Amino acid sequence: MPLNDYLQLLRPKGTFVQVGAPEDKLPDLTAFAFIARGVKLAGSMIGPPGQIEEMLKFAADKKLQPWIEKMPMEKANEAIVRMDQGKARYRISLVNEHLK
Repeated sequence: MPLNDYLQLLRPKGTFVQVGAPEDKLPDLTAFAFIARGVKLAGSMIGPPGQIEEMLKFAADKKLQPWIEKMPMEKANEAIVRMDQGKARYRISLVNEHLK
C-alpha cells in the first residue's frame, strides 16, 4: 500500500481514512508526508462481517433508503461542481444509464 503516495493526493489539510484493518502493518511514513500538506490520517472500524450483515438486514427489514441524489454518468463533471459548491443533496451517486 503506497500510503505516502495516497497522502500526496489529498488536498491541503485533507484526511485519509483507513477503513478496516489491513492484514499487515501499515507502511512506514515520513513526517513530511503530514507536515508539508497539513494532512491527517484517521481510522474507522466498520465492524466484523456478522455485524455488517446484521446492520444490512435491519436496514432491509425497516426499508431504510439512503439519502442520495442520482445523476447520470454523463453529468459527472456537473456532479463534481455541485459537490464543490455544496449544492449536492447529502451525496451524489452516478448512475450508468446504459446498464439499467
